[in-house]
Amino acid sequence: MNHQAYASTYRSAMDAATVELDGLFEEVKRLRNRMEQIDSAINALKPLLAEGQTASEAQSAAAYSEIIPMKQQIDSALAFA
Repeated sequence: MNHQAYASTYRSAMDAATVELDGLFEEVKRLRNRMEQIDSAINALKPLLAEGQTASEAQSAAAYSEIIPMKQQIDSALAFA
């Protein structure tokens, strides 16, 4: 079998895979930036949530604020699946 005959097919497949991989890297970068934005917003809101709350309420608020980025990451990932 002549492998040269398949060279253009292999090259096309490689190019398509490279384009797709580049797209995935860009999406990961976008999601990381979004996660940092959400984390910053949550950190900015933590003092407001903690004011006037008992220790257990503050712990609950902190635990909930950790869930928010995970939920949003999951929602984002599922939206692009």
